[in-house]
Amino acid sequence: MQFTKFTLVVAMTLFAFLSAISTTTEAATKIQFGKKASGKATWFNGKDARDVACYGILQNKDVNAQDSWHIAAMRLSQFTGGVKNACFECLRVTAGSRSVIARIIDDCSSCSSGHVDLSLGAFLKLAPKKQGVVSIKYEFVRCPSSGSNLKWPKSPPVKKF
Repeated sequence: MQFTKFTLVVAMTLFAFLSAISTTTEAATKIQFGKKASGKATWFNGKDARDVACYGILQNKDVNAQDSWHIAAMRLSQFTGGVKNACFECLRVTAGSRSVIARIIDDCSSCSSGHVDLSLGAFLKLAPKKQGVVSIKYEFVRCPSSGSNLKWPKSPPVKKF
């Protein structure tokens, strides 16, 4: 009887451990252009963008970002290929009837899936600064390569398709 209780305790402990692991690991999703997802947006000061993940790929982690730039950070590990596939892609972020296109330049490891951390300039296109958090829909879009509304670093150039 003692052996059975011990086995039961070990089995329950193992089950609890595996359950905890499965809830904390999330399968990466493929970036799909035009597919809408729901989430939330917050804002950061663009001028505070230092040591950014996407520019690390280019061997230059320092970006002289401006608050007016339309840039974003997301938890890049949520996407298949992570940093290499999600960096420098563009998102159309929509809150109600307002939208903005922002270019992903950084990882936000503390962000949950669907959380888009926008530069202040991009966030202000959706809501007042004092709101702080806004419910959004977002989708990956091809980055525009020209026009007066481009508000992100010119390097690297956007991908031509």
